[in-house]
Amino acid sequence: MNETWVTVVGNVASDVSWRRTANGSEVANFRLMSTERRYDAESGSWEDGNRVAVSVACWRRLSENVRTCVTKGDPVVVYGRLHVREYELDGVRRTSTDIEARSVGLDLARVSAKVVPSKPGGSDRPVADVTGLAVVDTGAGSPERDEVFAGTAAASSIFGTSVAGAQAEGDARPGGSDGGDDEPSVLAS
Repeated sequence: MNETWVTVVGNVASDVSWRRTANGSEVANFRLMSTERRYDAESGSWEDGNRVAVSVACWRRLSENVRTCVTKGDPVVVYGRLHVREYELDGVRRTSTDIEARSVGLDLARVSAKVVPSKPGGSDRPVADVTGLAVVDTGAGSPERDEVFAGTAAASSIFGTSVAGAQAEGDARPGGSDGGDDEPSVLAS
């Protein structure tokens, strides 16, 4: 039987759930929503087109990394094996579209990230929790250069950055690194 491999670009539409199966395997699941964008020449504007919603399953080491790095709303690129199954619920025939992911990555066209590679068998390198990342406008420059890791002691120890007095402005997750090693950036493991 032939396998169908797909790449889908979209946004994480649900919280990432993670569990260990009865046989000890680890799996992370989330919903992915992708919306087509088309240009309407008559109105001169972009409009939403067809939407695709798929369930994504990530196994083994990928599941742990997705659990750590991906949150609802993140723009991602998912590559994996496509499964379409039909089932019946309350007398209504339905179809479910699933992807068994081989790889998941942040969509760098829409977000910046700094990669911290994980080591096989677990990492002994500290990784900052970026869920509290916020942009603080210090008035000294552009917001991209004023990034801080609010509320993360791990980030403070990695970068030697003071987070005292930083106030989070919601759950902003900007990028903004110019590639230099002298400023903190969003970390992914």
